[in-house]
Amino acid sequence: MTCQELDSILYPYLDGEFQPDERLEVEAHLTGCAECARRVNEEARMLQSLRRAARQAMETPRAPDALRARIHGGIRQEQRQVQQTLWLRASAAALVMMTAGGAWMALRPEREHRFMEDAARRHAKKLPAEIAGASHENVEAWFDGKLDHRVSVPRLPNAKLSGARISNVTDRPAAYISYERNTEKEGSPTKRIGLFVFDDAHREVQAPPLPSVQVGSSLGYNVAMWREGEVVYELVTDLDETDIRRMLAEQGATGGKPSRPVSPDVAAMPVSLQP
Repeated sequence: MTCQELDSILYPYLDGEFQPDERLEVEAHLTGCAECARRVNEEARMLQSLRRAARQAMETPRAPDALRARIHGGIRQEQRQVQQTLWLRASAAALVMMTAGGAWMALRPEREHRFMEDAARRHAKKLPAEIAGASHENVEAWFDGKLDHRVSVPRLPNAKLSGARISNVTDRPAAYISYERNTEKEGSPTKRIGLFVFDDAHREVQAPPLPSVQVGSSLGYNVAMWREGEVVYELVTDLDETDIRRMLAEQGATGGKPSRPVSPDVAAMPVSLQP
């Protein structure tokens, strides 16, 4: 028998599974191989220790009820501590998410403020209209084909449509529609209203649909924003916020929806061609 052969049958040999003639062959090898004999002795002592520990465990009497109760109580206390740790971690994660969300909400208005400021700046320039003295239908027809999005011209209560032109809001091509509105106070100057209409197909601008409206201020003007689908309306005026909200609410209540476009043959004549 070789050392490799003994290695493959070592544990069956120690467990007493060999016949007497087989044991004689193993013991003959152990007599002439000190290394294998040493290993067999070590493994035999290890097996004896394991068997002795197993017998002692089997013979150990049942622990007293008081001790068992203390052990179970300790286990429950440990479970509660683990649960509390999990809750604390979850709360911390939620706090991080809320903080990140708050930071996002704090940064998000910068985009809306940029749109409001640019619209207020362009409104303040009082650039001349490219089409004036036209009806709502004719202004819609004039915009047709000049912009990639459909331009609907709202009928604002107590406001007169005075003209329109092509403009921009930041990097967005936009329709600019101007109105005039007389104030209720006698002798007060007419209030100018400018309405920018631009496409926001990717919904990058935070603007609610009517009857809700977002109102802010920039450069001394009040700016109201709302959307209809993928199109954003941005109204710039020196009217009070209360008057703006009332005007837009009245528009919705009276069904002041933008009118349908008319054919080009009835469109208004551009300002440059008017007599």
